[in-house]
Amino acid sequence: HVISRGNARQDVVEDDEDRRRLMGDLERASSRSGWEVLAFVLMTNHLHLMVRTPRPDLAAGMQGFLSSYASYYGRRRRRPGHLFQGRYRAEMIEDDSYYWAVSRYIHLNPVRAGMVERPEAWPWSSYPGYAEPSRRLPWVDYDRVLEARRGEFGGDDPAMSYRRFVEAGLADPPPSPFRDAFDGWALGSRRFVERLKSLVGPQTSDPPRPEAGRLSGLDLDRVLAAVVEFYGLEPGSLGRRGDGHVARAVAAWLARRHTEATLRELAPRLGLSRADSVPNLTRKLEARLRDAPALADDLRRISQILEAEAHPGELDDDRRGRARNIRGEA
Repeated sequence: HVISRGNARQDVVEDDEDRRRLMGDLERASSRSGWEVLAFVLMTNHLHLMVRTPRPDLAAGMQGFLSSYASYYGRRRRRPGHLFQGRYRAEMIEDDSYYWAVSRYIHLNPVRAGMVERPEAWPWSSYPGYAEPSRRLPWVDYDRVLEARRGEFGGDDPAMSYRRFVEAGLADPPPSPFRDAFDGWALGSRRFVERLKSLVGPQTSDPPRPEAGRLSGLDLDRVLAAVVEFYGLEPGSLGRRGDGHVARAVAAWLARRHTEATLRELAPRLGLSRADSVPNLTRKLEARLRDAPALADDLRRISQILEAEAHPGELDDDRRGRARNIRGEA
């Protein structure tokens, strides 16, 4: 569970355009980092997230997410300086037995603040998708939360059960689930807390990943073409449905990390019928990276090709030569 507040509790959004941008930056950050977003709410001067992080990269992901939005906000409002407090607050959650309580706490924020009477009326949250399947966002993992307590609160329909659970909190507002957190940062058993403490220390490095900053804002067509050229595929092959070549997942990962393309724009280009299939594809790729160094090397090498094209005058001779060798041009 993550909370980030405005510096000195100042507002971080002023209108719906700001909220759309903040939500879009969250989507892009979750895709780049491989996060599984379970719940979120955007308030006026702070935000709440509940995310699963397959890799230990919450800090890097949050820095990219908040920095991207703060840069946009500063440009639009012509207000330099810090927008968010220097450090977000993060609380670890032991397992899915806490998912309903924590997500309800998140979703009821707009009601507690008097902004709406019912949580589904606040569009800047994941709850509308829990209340109505037609309003689901493709990058939020609703099913992981719903299945956590299937059959409770009446019936076998987990979505209906969850809605009843949330609505029970309207009639009888529950206390924050984090009142029982150990030392204010871990929600779970003492054994869980002790295990977390034992894990604190040097971490193994993440799989090699290209830097997003130097390659942000690339043209989608060029990224897809670079993947096709690298793997020696036919033009247009990435869009053929049923083709299980790893190039599709690589293209999805690079496009989500380095272009502004939306999920709906990417899906048909990759032969996918649903927008929410794109983050599923990238998550599967992320899961393979740690045990597949050759695949991680493919990502690095394609990124070097793209970097050589995007910044031809900035690369040193050694890096430029490596990029040419990768393409077989040397």
